Amino acid sequence: MSKTILLITHEETVASDYGYVADYLTELGHTVIHHEVLNATKNYDGFLPANTNFPSLVGVDSVIIFGSFTHAYNPATRAWVEEEIEFIRTIRERGIPYLGICFGAQLLAEVLGGRTIKADRMEVGMIEFDTSAGCPTAPGPWFSWHNDIVELPEDVEILARSEIAPQVFKAGNSLGVQFHPEVTTELMNEWLRVGGDELTGTYTADEFRQEWNAKGKYAQAHGRELIDWFLTVEPVSA
Repeated sequence: MSKTILLITHEETVASDYGYVADYLTELGHTVIHHEVLNATKNYDGFLPANTNFPSLVGVDSVIIFGSFTHAYNPATRAWVEEEIEFIRTIRERGIPYLGICFGAQLLAEVLGGRTIKADRMEVGMIEFDTSAGCPTAPGPWFSWHNDIVELPEDVEILARSEIAPQVFKAGNSLGVQFHPEVTTELMNEWLRVGGDELTGTYTADEFRQEWNAKGKYAQAHGRELIDWFLTVEPVSA
């Protein structure tokens, strides 16, 4: 059955923050609606005024919210982050399946009564982790780029975690993943261009690319498996 899926991204320059996901959904016969919160340009990578005039959820079957270079707790962007949190709350109140990726997972954590705090080190590169029964993701390899930890209430099911942070958590028909299943080579190179300074002391850009070149195709295959699973998640009665 064909679905209508809303994709919400944040900063974009020359590469789309949804990676291959929109194309993959279209190939499967679904309709994609895209909303970009921060309309960055090729010549300007800063945080432009946020567009929180989110599309109507009428007729939307599922929502995926992607990552951001900001943080849920960043006071400089907190005003629009709170508006996005309220939008996610509405998604859940209407029973619409939700997938939050990295930043999108961190905002889901707040909706569920948790919070995000800064980690003491970056978790970057291709990672693997332990999964528990019922986890809809492979244990890896996955592309990771963050330095945050989500803290979750006891009633939220944590399905996978690494040494640093929870990686997969679930509440009803909402799923949060801390890693990035959507990444392509183009998107990785764009993140290195825009935010590569964050990796100083952890990876060189060449080391980062070498690891991706060795394992990225497996991560993308796992990402498609995750999307396939998400498409089977049913709405719940509001």
